[in-house]
Amino acid sequence: MLKGQYSGPAHELVQSYGGNVTASFAVYFLAKRVTARSSLPHASAAAFAFMVVQLFEVLDEFGLMSNVYDRFDLVANTAGIALAITLDVILERMSGARSARLERPNTESGKARAG
Repeated sequence: MLKGQYSGPAHELVQSYGGNVTASFAVYFLAKRVTARSSLPHASAAAFAFMVVQLFEVLDEFGLMSNVYDRFDLVANTAGIALAITLDVILERMSGARSARLERPNTESGKARAG
């Protein structure tokens, strides 16, 4: 929706493929909700999202959808999913590290009170 207002670096790329990257990014997180109980949540969500967005693009090629087919949309979709996985893993690791710090007993404060 906002890509029409963008006029910075790589303007043409953002205009052509920004929507694909953004939509694929969002589809990954929607797919993650669907595959949350999977034994491999990242892989399951990525595979599901990849199938959905790539199928949409392939249907464009056959004229079944109203968008214009562009083979580089397939690359942009993959990039959006890869970006989503990367952010998801980083956030999970940060959250896990924070949880570990909160669960670990603070032994230094206990030493200070005892001594």
